[in-house]
Amino acid sequence: MKLVLVLLIISASEILSAKEVVEVSLASNFSELSTVSFNPFGGYFKDAIELAVSDSKNVLNKAGIELDLKILDYGVDEISILRKIQEVSASKSIAVIGYNYSSSALLAAPVHLEKKFPMISPSASANRLGTFGKYIHLGSFNNDFMVKTLARVATSVLGQKKFLVLTAVNCAYCVDLSNSFTEEIKRYDGEIVKNISLLQEDTDFSKVAQEAKMLSFDAVFVPNQELTSARLIAALTEIGITKPFLGADGWGNEGTEFFRVLKGKKFTGYSVTHWHPKMNTPKSKKFVSNYLTRFQKLPNDTSVLAYDSMTMLIQAIVNTKPLSRENLEKKLSSIKSFDGVTGRAYWEPNKAPKKDIIVLKTTDTGFAVYKTVSPDLDMPL
Repeated sequence: MKLVLVLLIISASEILSAKEVVEVSLASNFSELSTVSFNPFGGYFKDAIELAVSDSKNVLNKAGIELDLKILDYGVDEISILRKIQEVSASKSIAVIGYNYSSSALLAAPVHLEKKFPMISPSASANRLGTFGKYIHLGSFNNDFMVKTLARVATSVLGQKKFLVLTAVNCAYCVDLSNSFTEEIKRYDGEIVKNISLLQEDTDFSKVAQEAKMLSFDAVFVPNQELTSARLIAALTEIGITKPFLGADGWGNEGTEFFRVLKGKKFTGYSVTHWHPKMNTPKSKKFVSNYLTRFQKLPNDTSVLAYDSMTMLIQAIVNTKPLSRENLEKKLSSIKSFDGVTGRAYWEPNKAPKKDIIVLKTTDTGFAVYKTVSPDLDMPL
């Protein structure tokens, strides 16, 4: 009788301690080397997701939840995203986090909306992504805010009025930034001298540089991804163009790979980003320390946005009862603010989050913090 009682107690204890396994899919390029950005097989993104899960271990344990992370790898062929989404939508995954480039997220968003399947894109910033509504969630401020900040700095602080723009026309992020900048500059009585088109996979920009040399301008806006932007700036500085360059978050936040492409060429540049590894807040310092200890490398902007987005998703998951895609969507849509490593973010319906943006300025070896700008664009710089 005692043995039966003991077995019943053990059995009841095991039932009570059994965790609910919750599947989350990670969507990115994990297998092919990007030709436009320093992205070694989605490593920074995946590392940050794993760190967020590890740092949320106590929260998950308390809720009796174990996360099962599934890889959704679409390589560099973004059209395969559509096929992959069909596969994962039929799976047990409660949500998908990833689609870190605007082109990827724009392809994925309509399908997620149709399937009523929550997605979070930590770093995609295309303006249109904030208009899809339910099931599409963003961790990054949008291109419009980046451009408004850059235009203010260029015209009001640096006194520039005439701009050359170099746009990769087969890049959704790049075109979106270029169009927004063109419109925003008009508000400051600025002028776009010329918008030169190129392809993001191009590597020889000597013809672009020669065309630029024939024009008169105060600054060059380079709204492209990291490697493409660095190659363009290298080509223009090579032939003696010394005007300042402007860029967005596609340039990165620390500059190691950017400056490796430049091979010692000097230039003056201003760009914007979400976060910098030398930010002195307690959350930022802890994140850098934990990431460096675990992965033996410094995190980048992709890392920090993925970490914040995954942490927010975990909080939503543990607070959703009962857990289903529809109920998780209700919880995600109810989030009005979140305090992350990048600072406090605020959400309004059908819009990208609002949060501080960091303006960077080039040094001889990388990017340094120049200014921090509030989402309240009426505030003085």
